[in-house]
Formats: sequence, C-alpha cells, structure tokens
Amino acid sequence: MAREAWAMDWDELRTPLGLPGQRQAVATRTSFVALREGLPPKPPQVRFYATSAPAGQLEPARLKALAREHWKIENSLHHVKDRTWLEDRHWVANRRAGVIVAMLRSLACCLVRRAGGPALKRRRFCPARIEYFNQNPSRALKLLTTPLRL
Repeated sequence: MAREAWAMDWDELRTPLGLPGQRQAVATRTSFVALREGLPPKPPQVRFYATSAPAGQLEPARLKALAREHWKIENSLHHVKDRTWLEDRHWVANRRAGVIVAMLRSLACCLVRRAGGPALKRRRFCPARIEYFNQNPSRALKLLTTPLRL
C-alpha cells in the first residue's frame, strides 16, 4: 500500500457541495498492491478533504497529517465501540437514552483500555480485555472504585 497527498485550490475542485468558507483541499490517493499473484487489482482510492486555510498556506504533508488526525478518533474509539458492542446495530427510540448509552459505552471503552492487571498486556485488543473482566468481576469492581493512573 502506498499513500500520496497533494493540495489544491478549492475552486479547482469544482464540487457541487457548496461548502462556504472552503479555500483549500487536500487529496490523498491510496494505491494497493496485490498480496499474491492471481488476485484482481484493487483500484486506488482517492479522498478529498476541505479546509478553510488559504490556498498555499499549508504544505501537502501537513494537510495529510491533519486529515489522518481527523480520522484518529474514528479509528481509535468509534470503530472499537462498533466492533466490540455492535453499537451501529442498536437503535434506541428515546434520543436522550441513546446519548446516555453511547456515553456509557465510550466511558467503558476508555476504562477497559486504560486498565492494567497481571494478565492484561498493554497492547491487548478491547474484546480480550472485556472478556478478562467478565471472567474476573471482582477486578471489574475494583477498576470502577479505584482512581486511574494517568
């Protein structure tokens, strides 16, 4: 896989989105290499990100870093919540209750991720950590009642 990025003036994009205040865009292209012979080629993915920074003010590498940072929260929290608790499959009729449940899932994910213990490796994935606390309810209670080490 290879990634490249380039910047352009927003007007050059000629997009029908009509985003007010956008002056510069960054495009990223991800190219894929087949892992073995015989696999059909996967076409490159091109994504565009908009910014209100004046054209030419930010270098393409900085814009690329900002775009990756933007997706960091999606990859580190929302993806984990969806894969672990199947959050996107659960619908709550009451909006206030849905917000509270989402906040509790985020809190649980952060607590489980920061938790330490003799059987927990630092890089262990969230479901394995949740299973550990399912097997050791006293440790889960201790996790909730003791201050976290930051």
